[in-house]
Amino acid sequence: MQSKIRFGIIGCGAIGTVHAKSIHNIDSAKLVAVSDIILERAKIFGQKYEVEYYQDYKKLLERKDIDVVNICLPSGLHMQGCVDAAVAGKNILCEKPLEITLDKIDHIIEVVRKNKVKLGVVFQKRFQESSRHIKKALEDRKLGNLISGSVNTKGYRTQEYYDSGDWRGTWELDGGGCLMNQGIHVIDLLQWFLGPVKSVYAITDTAAHKGIEVEDIAVAVIRFKNGAQGVIEGSTSCFPGLPMVLQIYGTLGTIILREEQISDWQFINPTKEDLGFSKQIINQKSEEAEHTDPTNPSASLKNTHEYPIKDMIRAINEDVAPEITGEEARKSVEIILAIYKSARMGEEVTLS
Repeated sequence: MQSKIRFGIIGCGAIGTVHAKSIHNIDSAKLVAVSDIILERAKIFGQKYEVEYYQDYKKLLERKDIDVVNICLPSGLHMQGCVDAAVAGKNILCEKPLEITLDKIDHIIEVVRKNKVKLGVVFQKRFQESSRHIKKALEDRKLGNLISGSVNTKGYRTQEYYDSGDWRGTWELDGGGCLMNQGIHVIDLLQWFLGPVKSVYAITDTAAHKGIEVEDIAVAVIRFKNGAQGVIEGSTSCFPGLPMVLQIYGTLGTIILREEQISDWQFINPTKEDLGFSKQIINQKSEEAEHTDPTNPSASLKNTHEYPIKDMIRAINEDVAPEITGEEARKSVEIILAIYKSARMGEEVTLS
């Protein structure tokens, strides 16, 4: 087993910087090379991390000393980057969303399978200790029959955020707005917790930003296949930006997640462990949430990208699939696309 897994980053924007910092913080990882279509940006990035840099990412893919390629391109360019990396025999860690259409996602999955490389997708919230704790409780049926699951993610992005790149706020390259770009993380969590979605009924709008094609506010009513119902509410228009809240209700209790911390853990028939945990979470204060700048998209990421990077390293060393595969990443995109379709048609949309 080699001592370090070697990474290359395609895309040297804000999220590429997050990936680079995370790789640098992991002893078993090494950044080897980076690429960006803007050569000067690639040069600055490469010099900062003391690695080779390229304008053409295909030159990066030709290197024999790269095990994993991190796709940090605009969302609508993920397919080509993933396909080229897979054909070059590189394992792939792709930013969310995997792509912005199901056809493109299915093509990525097919090419990855054909070339026998590993594909992981960045949904770091699944790796949080709180998320694992909730998932285990649901698997143990501590809430009984699930009756409701909702997410509320009222964030804020400035006009300057959307003006900072020609691709931002476009259907072609962003694939959507407050749901596809920001809300997808908690939508992924919601469906991971409650299971497949049966149907959606939604409204969306562009309420507070100029010059963008996509939604900055959205509300959707959700029916899950297990019979539960819920609401997905997302926005990038709510100053100054509020903490994400995910609520799960069952016939035997309630769990509420606020950002990274569980804020409610209540059951009709609690165990001693449940009572102790409830007391602990009632008394705790989220210092991290208090010091988060909601107008800064990277501020809330902290070191959370280390989770999927470490998971990819584990997958390579143990020769297993990454935890969040292409098939898993497809689920949240399917829900969001159904929401957009419902908003356009003005009627309930049933998922496949």
